[in-house]
Amino acid sequence: MTGDRDASERERHTDLSSDGIFDVFSHATRRTVLFHLRQQRAATLDELVDVIAEVGEYNFGETDRERIRLLLVQIHLPKLEAKGLVTYDSTDRVVTSSAIHEEIGEWLDLAVRRDLQLEAAADKQDQSDGQKTIRVLLADDEPGMPETIGGYIEREHPDVTVTTATSALEAVTTLQEESFDCIISDYQMPAISGLDFLKAVREEDPAIPFIVFTAKGSEDVASQAIATGVTDYVQKGPDTDQYDALVERVRTAVERMPS
Repeated sequence: MTGDRDASERERHTDLSSDGIFDVFSHATRRTVLFHLRQQRAATLDELVDVIAEVGEYNFGETDRERIRLLLVQIHLPKLEAKGLVTYDSTDRVVTSSAIHEEIGEWLDLAVRRDLQLEAAADKQDQSDGQKTIRVLLADDEPGMPETIGGYIEREHPDVTVTTATSALEAVTTLQEESFDCIISDYQMPAISGLDFLKAVREEDPAIPFIVFTAKGSEDVASQAIATGVTDYVQKGPDTDQYDALVERVRTAVERMPS
């Protein structure tokens, strides 16, 4: 019996097409529910309402809470159940997550990360009081490194917003969807190296500042980067001073851009 149930779950996951994935993640409420359940595995309906309130998705009064509770029960949870991602016990009012397989987990991480980046960018814009914001795309495949670098830069330099990508492929996709004032890229990345990424960017935009930021320092790397059209080449260091220096290079490169 257990084997039949597991097979059924696998079948439902297999049927989740790209269109199905986009449908699931098209609403922030469903993203919030899945992200919470991925960590907790189960939550009461009231707990989920509290989580949605905490992330600031709605201006909550008691009337709003009841409205969102109804939306969860009538729209969002049935949609997630239909995709085989959660189960809802209406008697106990408990929502339980099914095992979120790898592909869904990757989409969820990407969607939540993009939500956080957009929220941070909006906050920075509100705080800038008319000051021009420099929009930076940062590509680095080292786990946790893009978030570390981007978080420090945005915290210490309010005039800079950072969108992160964990591979050159993701960075290329991001460039197709958004515009930036400067690109920062690691040198060694899987599938497409930083220099190959630079070549692809230069084919589309010969002028946008592109800074190679890498721990791999050598005359050969530097000469290849210069030959490919790099704007600047910065070697990674052991402390946060390197990030401040990197921001100064970004500002200089952007200021030199023709109006």
